[in-house]
Amino acid sequence: MFLDLNGYYRHQPDPPPQKPQRRPLTPGEQKVMLWVICFNLALLVVAPIGGATVIHAAFAALFR
Repeated sequence: MFLDLNGYYRHQPDPPPQKPQRRPLTPGEQKVMLWVICFNLALLVVAPIGGATVIHAAFAALFR
């Protein structure tokens, strides 16, 4: 026997939206990304040394 409930039933939830596909980087963008990473790695080595030199110079000037 068929029972018509006139839409009175639990609906299934909508599926979650899919993330849009990311486009691959162009060769020019890859080159810029590589230079930025190299620059950051160089600063990772050089900046603490330069910062320590500036702080040392400031202490030398203040406590003379």
